[in-house]
Amino acid sequence: MTILKVYISTNGCEEAQLSSAYVEQFFRKSNVAVTRDPAEADLILFYACGLTEQSEKDSLMVIRSLKAKMKPSAKLLVWGCLSKINPQILSTIYEGPMIGPKDISFFEKLLENTTIRFEDISANTLIPRETFEIYNSHNDALVNATFLFKKIVDKLHLLKQRISWAQTYYIRVATGCTGHCTYCSERCALGKIRSRPLDKIISEFERGLQKGYNLFFLVATDLGAYGKDIGYTLLDVLSKMIENNYKRNYKIILDQINPYYVKEMLLDLKEIFASGKIQSLCSPVQSGSNRILKLMGRTYRAEEWRECMLKISRDFPNIGLKTHFMVGFPTETDEDFKETLKLLDPPLFLDGIGIFKFSARPTTYASWLPEQVSEEVKELRYRKLLQKYARMYVLNFTSRCMRGSF
Repeated sequence: MTILKVYISTNGCEEAQLSSAYVEQFFRKSNVAVTRDPAEADLILFYACGLTEQSEKDSLMVIRSLKAKMKPSAKLLVWGCLSKINPQILSTIYEGPMIGPKDISFFEKLLENTTIRFEDISANTLIPRETFEIYNSHNDALVNATFLFKKIVDKLHLLKQRISWAQTYYIRVATGCTGHCTYCSERCALGKIRSRPLDKIISEFERGLQKGYNLFFLVATDLGAYGKDIGYTLLDVLSKMIENNYKRNYKIILDQINPYYVKEMLLDLKEIFASGKIQSLCSPVQSGSNRILKLMGRTYRAEEWRECMLKISRDFPNIGLKTHFMVGFPTETDEDFKETLKLLDPPLFLDGIGIFKFSARPTTYASWLPEQVSEEVKELRYRKLLQKYARMYVLNFTSRCMRGSF
């Protein structure tokens, strides 16, 4: 088929957005026009997220929407995590090839005359995320009021960031991981850790500095596992980034570091933190119950994570700390959940949290565990955890405003 215009989108995470940006660069360098209107495209490429049941449903909605908008002569190709996580459900509305995240070279075969190869491409900005906004109607005045308050605060933070920092520069560091989390469906899509060469990461970082960027986001499935397959560590990356550019004005965002690696590297990370170059760190703890963490296949204890976060918060208060929680994991009791709530107790303050309700995904061990928690209980725990964080957020924000440290 003749491809004059291509439409590229995803509803996935930063990894998915960056992978889609690589594909976009491939087509641009191959002299194919990229359009933001699917109705104009000869080829539509959609990276479908399948992390949770809800993201799977969202992906299917996007696919239906794209099929309704595309012209009769156009071709739709769905790729990404959902293609490998649940090809059965995808095949109910899509008849094309099942292309996974690791199959990105598939697109080279679509263009017969191109000499461009993905190993020659770099992409450092994200394409827009395709989303369907879903608003939960919470009959909880505190949660609703705090959401509005937090939205205003977040916009102030965003305005402050836009004044202080240029556009974020994303650098792919690694894909895949070394873990064996029993709930995770991404491993079958992304596979084992595949780290990029250290020199390529540093070269990309220095190009970003030369272009005037001053906010850098390191993208990886598990950033802490970087280099386990090639004899390096995350510390090597950060040390190299900082040592030759110490006097320059920039910040680095550290995302998706398993608490095991935070604990393992904390002493050495403190030297990195002392440089003042780290803007934020996200370390997904998932649960406050050590029994649940063991069932999840997580190799740390909840109190170890909290102690690490408290040390970082105390010694480096300007580093924003974030985490992820999962509620409703199989066999989770009220007592287990109370242990999760305790993780948010003062004096620890987190700048952001992500809360996920456990989703029994195909191919995962956790989907076969007995004593699956009901959706009603998951929703209740989700709201309780969100409510506690909302209270902590308001109290901390008020305190910081009174101290003049906002």
